[in-house]
Amino acid sequence: MRKIIAVILTFIVVGSVYLNTGATDISDLQEEDRELESRKEQAQAVLDSLSAEQENILSSIAAIDAQILAFDAELIELQNQKAELEAEIAVNTVELEAAQAEEAAQYEAMKLRIQYSYENGDANYVDTIFTSSDVTDIVNRPEYREQIYNYDANMLNELVEIKRTVANKRVELEADLEAVELIVAEVEENKEAAEMLHSAKQAQADSYEASISEYEDEISAIEADQAALEEQIAELERQAAESGQTVQIYYNGGTFQWPVAGDGGGVITSHFGPRWGRMHNGIDIGCDTGTPIVAGESGTVIGAAYSSSMGNYVLIDHGGGVTTVYMHNSVLCVSYGQTVERGQLIAYAGSTGNSTGPHCHFGLRINGSYVNPYPYLTN
Repeated sequence: MRKIIAVILTFIVVGSVYLNTGATDISDLQEEDRELESRKEQAQAVLDSLSAEQENILSSIAAIDAQILAFDAELIELQNQKAELEAEIAVNTVELEAAQAEEAAQYEAMKLRIQYSYENGDANYVDTIFTSSDVTDIVNRPEYREQIYNYDANMLNELVEIKRTVANKRVELEADLEAVELIVAEVEENKEAAEMLHSAKQAQADSYEASISEYEDEISAIEADQAALEEQIAELERQAAESGQTVQIYYNGGTFQWPVAGDGGGVITSHFGPRWGRMHNGIDIGCDTGTPIVAGESGTVIGAAYSSSMGNYVLIDHGGGVTTVYMHNSVLCVSYGQTVERGQLIAYAGSTGNSTGPHCHFGLRINGSYVNPYPYLTN
């Protein structure tokens, strides 16, 4: 994209330099005007493409922003869950410590009572108690269960169960906390990736904005050059009318002769008005290559040359601010400064320049502006 931009900008700058060469032939100025219009269209096409692409990028940024906000909301919810689990674990820790302490105290009390029994003659029982590995081992030995007071046995069983329940709850809470922490890490990673993508898209959008600004400036510069050219063309047309070069026959509002003399007068293939996204300043009359093209009215040839867009063309000043142009000819029969009469042969039809087939493009300009020539023609 940067290479395309550079080439078109260079093309535009070269055109601006050529504008300042001081050309005085009205046909040269008109050709410059058409070249500027072509460059303007190219710049506008690139500008439209850049704007459309920038719009797509901005839409992507908006979608990424929404995704980041969703990640933030999810993280807040997960952090709340994590805080609740940590609070439950803290409470559970206190409960487990209390259960362990209560169990130990009950066991100590039981040993005191057993010691009392021992002191009263039950030595085998006491040996078993003090050689057992833990409280559960004692409680589960059937040969000694009957020797423990029912109260002590019930209390120990209850305390052991409470401790087991609290311990199991702690395992569940810690597993839940670990799961939440894993989800938090995953969401944070996704958010970080979205933020990186956001930064890249924003940089891309900023780059497009800079390019769009450049093209807007270039189009404004081209339009200013075009306005200056139009003023020059109008001034040259006025000078030509006053210089005595034109014949003293002034257009009085009558009709022009049909420009295609042979081939049955040809057929109109394209009318005056908008066409292909731009203004078509004339009518196209389809005819065979070599068909005679004649002057629509008497006047002076102020343009007879070749251009890449108009091909071989003839431009005639009829006086009174009226000019006609005949484009895409195969051969020219008149030259610059020559006086011609109404109906005089001036060229042979062809398909030179920017043309899709043999025809005569006939344009009419009145007081510096192109008008629909059809109402002014007679066949």
